[in-house]
Amino acid sequence: MLTIADSGPRLVRVEAAIAWIELGGANTGNMLTRQQMTMLSEAIRLAGADPDVSVVAIAPGGGAFCLGRNGKGEPAEALPWDARQRQMGVTLDVYDAIAACPIPVVACVQGNAIGFGAALAGGCDITLAARSARFALPEIKHSIPATLAMSALIRKIPEKALAHLIYSGEEISAEDALALGLVSKVFPAETFEESCSAYLLALASRKRLLLETIKRYIAKAPQLSPEMASEYAGTLMALVKPSL
Repeated sequence: MLTIADSGPRLVRVEAAIAWIELGGANTGNMLTRQQMTMLSEAIRLAGADPDVSVVAIAPGGGAFCLGRNGKGEPAEALPWDARQRQMGVTLDVYDAIAACPIPVVACVQGNAIGFGAALAGGCDITLAARSARFALPEIKHSIPATLAMSALIRKIPEKALAHLIYSGEEISAEDALALGLVSKVFPAETFEESCSAYLLALASRKRLLLETIKRYIAKAPQLSPEMASEYAGTLMALVKPSL
């Protein structure tokens, strides 16, 4: 059983086969430094490797979900290309950890998700949002091409929806995010915690192998031709059905 007590800005606990990863730093809108992003990636990988865990849930420690990246303490001067690439790699590693996690990773967005926060939320396998939550990818307003965020979302939402979010940089409601495919389901703000917990408990009650198989197919099938996708579906079913 995975149990991690307070580890700085991360708090991970397992309850009813759900591994909760809390984003620390409510006083700063849960903005994450690069070091904290590394901690988040490690927590996702650790939770996904625990055989007693069926679902990984990412939630804020209070207030906003995540208002973006915290660059405090980073050098203001331009860095060499290789150093800059390593910096960007920390962000990409979070998205890679979500994709590589064998079980569903669910974002529980009770507050606003801006910049990296929006990409993190939308990049998860399932995104649950309170109706009061707001989403934005405003990098273009700061003369930043949001290619890192796009890499997390390019296979999650339609191309034109992604282009609109990136080019406009506008803030949208949870309902608009649902319509664009950035969010999976919206709950009333006043009952969000109860509704989110009920959703997660129902999902975590399924056999881990079943959840793993579904995630594996969702990840691989879009890259295949229709014929190969059908064959892959049959192969997976034949392999796992005797164990379910």
